Amino acid sequence: MPSLIAWLDASSEEQRRMRDLIRLFAERESRDELGLGQIRDAIADSLFPGTSTLLTRARYLLFVPWAYQKASRRPNPAADADRYERDIIHAVKDSGDYAGLLGMQAGEALKNLPSAIYWSMLRHYGILTDASLSRDDALRLEGISTSGDDFGEMSGTRFHAWSTTLPSAPVGFPKSIPDGFSLQPDEAAWLRDRILDEAAGSLFAHLAVRRPTAESPAPWADAAALSVDGEAHELLADAHAFSALMHGAQLLYNLLLAEEYQDAGYDRLADPREGFRERLTRWSDDLPSMVDLTTWDLDGLLARVELTRGSPINLNSRRFVRGWRDLLVEQGTDELVDNAAARAFMSRRERQHKGAQARLGNRARLATWGGSSGAGALVYRWPQVRGILLDIHDGLERTPEMANA
Repeated sequence: MPSLIAWLDASSEEQRRMRDLIRLFAERESRDELGLGQIRDAIADSLFPGTSTLLTRARYLLFVPWAYQKASRRPNPAADADRYERDIIHAVKDSGDYAGLLGMQAGEALKNLPSAIYWSMLRHYGILTDASLSRDDALRLEGISTSGDDFGEMSGTRFHAWSTTLPSAPVGFPKSIPDGFSLQPDEAAWLRDRILDEAAGSLFAHLAVRRPTAESPAPWADAAALSVDGEAHELLADAHAFSALMHGAQLLYNLLLAEEYQDAGYDRLADPREGFRERLTRWSDDLPSMVDLTTWDLDGLLARVELTRGSPINLNSRRFVRGWRDLLVEQGTDELVDNAAARAFMSRRERQHKGAQARLGNRARLATWGGSSGAGALVYRWPQVRGILLDIHDGLERTPEMANA
């Protein structure tokens, strides 16, 4: 995607966040090319409950309820909620702290409003008082009398769609948000406590009190994450092992694409074949230090994934993951770059998973190949989650002088 982000007058910290966001959106191009999504997402849900790859900044978890609370008091709440969410775009732009702003380029034409993106997380962390509430429900029911049998013990009070401990919106919101995405200390503490209450025992909760490293590329490369213990530590180790195992499959698949792309005479990309050969060779050298495939309990991880999902993993996906592990154990990884059995295995998997949309053997689809199809290692939403956590820790560490500046 072309970079349209303005860099003028940005501090080094803002520039870091900008770089993170650019990488984040680039990583979203890494589609589920090989059918790993069910396993990947279940692991991510266990490590970081309630999150998604669409998250950008923590303060949206306050912006949305503040906008909805304000709109619910208006004659036309749905229209006003929509308008307030769009007002946030201009207010945050004006603040100067706008890295991760939804609508930075689209402005008021933004289609997916923050409420649509963050609603699931608002439900999960008790910011909404009832997880069954839709966006329309939250506007319609906020503040109505609870008299009548339908509300049981709440009868005779007012219904609150949002947590009654929610910090207050700043004066002038949503037209004016001088601090932009920077959390006030009380806001950060409140969000931290929501995570500790609703995701107890998870890596997410652990990192709500242990600051992650700003540039760590994956949770297993982060000292704070590695200090977690108990079941979360075991899951993190399994997540790393699964990522390491399947990264080889992702790289081999892309090497096959690169070879066919160049053999077909396409030259828009500069020698992608050599790049993927080098990456796959490095992966082969590094794999033994990341996971021992002869002793690692892959089946135990798959059973845990099914427990998290509440339903079985797709049978073909299960067979693919096991088959790839077995192939590496039997044949080793030393000559994987040119291993005929591994190449045939990967070609069969793409045809099985993608059918007529497979790229291998399809010149028309190869012509539009962008140079990487899901080649990045699985990191389970880490760039997005780390950004949310850093926002919270920045707020917790904010001094009164900083907050009043």
